[in-house]
Amino acid sequence: MDRSALTRVVQWVDMKRLLAAYFILISLYIYAPMLALIVFSFNSGGISPPYQGFTLAWYSELAANQGIINSVMRSIQLALVVTVITTVLGTAAALAYRFDFRGRKLFLYLIVLGIITPGIAFSVGSTLLLNEVLGLSRSMWVALPAHVVWTLPFAVIVLLAGFPPNLAQNEEAARVMGASRVTTFREIVLPQIAPTVLGAAVFAFTLSYNEAERGLLLVGRDRTMPMEVFSIASAERATPELFALGSVTTIFSTILLLVAGGLVVYGARQS
Repeated sequence: MDRSALTRVVQWVDMKRLLAAYFILISLYIYAPMLALIVFSFNSGGISPPYQGFTLAWYSELAANQGIINSVMRSIQLALVVTVITTVLGTAAALAYRFDFRGRKLFLYLIVLGIITPGIAFSVGSTLLLNEVLGLSRSMWVALPAHVVWTLPFAVIVLLAGFPPNLAQNEEAARVMGASRVTTFREIVLPQIAPTVLGAAVFAFTLSYNEAERGLLLVGRDRTMPMEVFSIASAERATPELFALGSVTTIFSTILLLVAGGLVVYGARQS
C-alpha cells in the first residue's frame, strides 16, 4: 500500500469513534458479569435465564442463612482491624517516603512486593511460618498479617498519590516559625492529609473484606465471607442467595471505592 492510500485509510478511520467503541467493548467485558449478577439476584426463576419476574425472595433467604451472615460479620470484623493497622502503617510509611534516606527505593519495593506476590503462594508460605513453625492455631485472626501485607501497598500508593503538592512547603514553613514536630503534624500535616488518609482506609477495608486467597489456609473454621461463598459454590452449584450476596457486596464495595476515590481527589486538591 502506497503512502497516499495509507493516508486515506487513516483519514477514513475516525480514531475517536474507534477508541470509544473499544472502551465500550472493554467495559461490557468487565462489567457485564456484575450487571448480570445483580439482575438475576431479583429473578423469580432463579439464576438461570430467562428472566421470569422480579422478586426479593432470594434476599430474604440470604438474611435467613445464618452461616453466610456469620461469615459476613467475621469479614467485617477482620476488615476493620486490618483497616486500622494498615492506615497507621501506611500513613507513617508514606510520610517517611517523602524524605531522602538510605534504602529508600528498597523500602518501597519491599512494600509493593505484597501486591506482586501470588496470593496462593503467600498463603502457603504464611501457613508454613505461622502454623507449622510458630505453632499458631488456625483462626481468622491468624490471617490478619496476610491481609495487612495485601492492603498496605495499596494504602501507601494511594497516600503518595493523594498528598497535597504543597504539603512539604507548609510543613517547612511551620517549622521555620518555631512549631515543634508534634505541633506541625497535628496542626499542619494531619488536616491536609486527612481526606487522603480516609480514602486509603476505605480502600484497605474494601480489599480486606473481599480478600480470600492470602488467608485461605489460615482461617480454619472461622471462614470469612469469600471463603464461605467458595465453600458453598464448590460443594454445589451457585445458589440464588449467593447472587443476592454478590449483588449486595458489589454495590457496597463500589460505593466505598467511589467514596475513597472522591476523598483522595479532594485531598490532592487541597492547598
